[in-house]
Amino acid sequence: MDKKMKKFLLADIFLLVFLFLLSSTDFLLRERKMDIIRIAVLTDMPAGRQLENFRMGVAKAAMEWNVDVSFSSLADMRTGEEKQAAVQRELETGCRGIVLQCRDSRHAEEVLESVPVGVPVVLYDSETDSARVRVRIGGNAEEESRLLAEAVLTGREKGESVTIVEPVQKSWYMEQLHGLTEERLREAGVLVRRGSLGETSAVETLLKGMAAQGGNILVSGDISVLQALGEANTEGIPVYGAGFSGAVRGFLEKGTVRGTVVHRDYEAGYLAVEGAARILQGKGAAEETVVVESVLVTAETLRDKNVESVVFPYI
Repeated sequence: MDKKMKKFLLADIFLLVFLFLLSSTDFLLRERKMDIIRIAVLTDMPAGRQLENFRMGVAKAAMEWNVDVSFSSLADMRTGEEKQAAVQRELETGCRGIVLQCRDSRHAEEVLESVPVGVPVVLYDSETDSARVRVRIGGNAEEESRLLAEAVLTGREKGESVTIVEPVQKSWYMEQLHGLTEERLREAGVLVRRGSLGETSAVETLLKGMAAQGGNILVSGDISVLQALGEANTEGIPVYGAGFSGAVRGFLEKGTVRGTVVHRDYEAGYLAVEGAARILQGKGAAEETVVVESVLVTAETLRDKNVESVVFPYI
């Protein structure tokens, strides 16, 4: 075999090796692309710091578990049918797992009825007995009610009564939190009332009435109500609640809100996506029920390291 033939033979061999490597690489890339799992995260959490922290936790878990995540807001949807339709759109576009946060337990039930058996659901801060739910994540209402009641009792200097202010649409968790807080306060000898607020615009009327009556402390586990109370509180009425946002931080600094109990929402977002990813990747859920810790945030504790790690987890 002459040198020219050898050169052609070597060139053919190199070409074959190159084509093999190219096809193998393309196969691996396509296989990796096919392996990426899509998870839909649907929440009716209102805009604010809690939602931002939750989304950051979701994004962190998506990156570490190599899953694709879509994020849909249910906050402006008033009916279970609207929320069902949102879930169906996600399923039609190929999502294989669902993370659901829905304050209205009846709506959560309606949404889950439309989810096919075999699609794992991770439920956050919601309540339903659906067998489709594989992992449940939520706060500890007992612990949060203790933190909230202790804050109210510490700030109760003149024997004030307490009015728990609720929105018309209450979540299962809020009902638990308000009920346990009321029980703790009554055990401490405090007169407790319940008030329902149809529209947050009615807050000013409520506050003026409370100021005229005198001797009142207001409590609400609803972030929208808490923000409305903090915004309109020109009467100096002590206000306590649950939830956090940039607005609530400002109210804490101004003193129109005295204290608020806050979930570790970043941790919840991470654990929700991790739970769905583990199931879909065949690794099984680490735990079927996960309790997320909470802290009491006041103007004095805003810059404590333990509090900062909850409200600003990315710092």
